[in-house]
Amino acid sequence: MLRKLLNRPARRKGADDPAQPLLPTTEAAEVDGLAVRWIMTDGKTNIVCWARAAALEKLEANPDLEKASYLEAFQRHRQKFEVAAAAIHKRGLLDGNAIVVRKENV
Repeated sequence: MLRKLLNRPARRKGADDPAQPLLPTTEAAEVDGLAVRWIMTDGKTNIVCWARAAALEKLEANPDLEKASYLEAFQRHRQKFEVAAAAIHKRGLLDGNAIVVRKENV
């Protein structure tokens, strides 16, 4: 039995496997509507991530955060958003092909 398991090829993890870690890319984040959009990757596929305005406002402790300040706020809290996005991805809770980080996620 053990010999069979050892000789079996390893399963390759990818976009269909939420256990694959999500990593940041070098692409710049952009404000898009009432959110900030950025890209992360699982090593095989780029995944669009969104930081909703309410999540930005929560982390900034400013319920009246101006849209012009979204990108600066996102940059200050980028690591928190990336950790939240990775956790959402790991649980397989994508919105279509994207990850949306909401205020309850941060």
